[in-house]
Amino acid sequence: MRAVWQRGGRPLAFLGAAAFFVPRQPSSWSGSPRAAVVAASSGGAVLVRNGEASAPWLSKQSLLHDYHGAYTTARTVDKSSVFELGMHCQRLYDGGLDVLTRQASEAASKASPARQERLKQARSFLDQGGLEALRPILKSEMLAALEYLDQVQAAESSDKEFQVTMLLTCDMAGDHTPSRRGFDVLTYVQPLPYVEPMVAVEAHRAERRNPTIKDVQWVNDRKELEDIQKTAAVNEVIMYDSAGLVTEGLQTNFFAVAADGTLLTAPADRVLSGTVRKVVLDVAKQHAIPVRLECPNIKDLDSWESCFICSTSRLVKPISELGAPEFSSARRKFPASDSIAHHVEALVLDAVRSHSESLRE
Repeated sequence: MRAVWQRGGRPLAFLGAAAFFVPRQPSSWSGSPRAAVVAASSGGAVLVRNGEASAPWLSKQSLLHDYHGAYTTARTVDKSSVFELGMHCQRLYDGGLDVLTRQASEAASKASPARQERLKQARSFLDQGGLEALRPILKSEMLAALEYLDQVQAAESSDKEFQVTMLLTCDMAGDHTPSRRGFDVLTYVQPLPYVEPMVAVEAHRAERRNPTIKDVQWVNDRKELEDIQKTAAVNEVIMYDSAGLVTEGLQTNFFAVAADGTLLTAPADRVLSGTVRKVVLDVAKQHAIPVRLECPNIKDLDSWESCFICSTSRLVKPISELGAPEFSSARRKFPASDSIAHHVEALVLDAVRSHSESLRE
């Protein structure tokens, strides 16, 4: 995984499943969590700080915009395991070391002695303990969140999975911070949004300036396409270039299935390669499904057997209909079941389970 480092106050991001540095805005958090509950209803969410779980007393937006630190966003599997848990632990460890180094450098001339000491303590904890010291802390945080949700939702029956966002920060360190650690870990867990079993998609001509980098500029650049997405009432917009070559979606990777059953997807140097995309390629290899790393052409839409998008939150979603307004006013409809896209969806779901780690073991 590559990383985009912070410059001029902008957030920096690890590529792949989301892991970012969060820019610190002016903030003066104080008071108890109970006094700062952001809403009467948590909407099925929980916030854990250093092992203490409660209804959220910070919004997720505030958590990720008001505090400087390293964060990662993962997903649960079967509500008790986390997909690629080891990868997320490694990212928080690597990101934490980097941001602490940067903060310590800045603090040498500006920060109070107390803050300098916290940063030194935090860096020492990670340096001396390594990933082995951080990993059980992160597992414990996630488990506390899920156990809290089990209790408050005991009367409900739900098969929803959860999105897990974790922040490692020194910005709110105080009496509540574990001794000799110097940093807090905050974990915000909420249900993953519901996505239909199959999704509608539209294709539009657009290209990312730097497709392999998850730069915050892309958030601004894609605004027009997001407006198109809302107007068209589709789950995703996929992009193609002037030659009609499809690269990726706004938040997803895209695969087309040719008439001969071959999976077609843009090569890694033309897209932001997500974790689930890699799982798709792995299961295709394991099950002898042919793959060509080349951009499918939107002009061949009518010949595709099926197609699908994939991302951390969606996993694999077969496409029910795909419109390309530049070429046709009608949307191409795809089989509701038994397509190769559905087959890949099932294989990936099984593979995700095998790539997940239980929090209770």
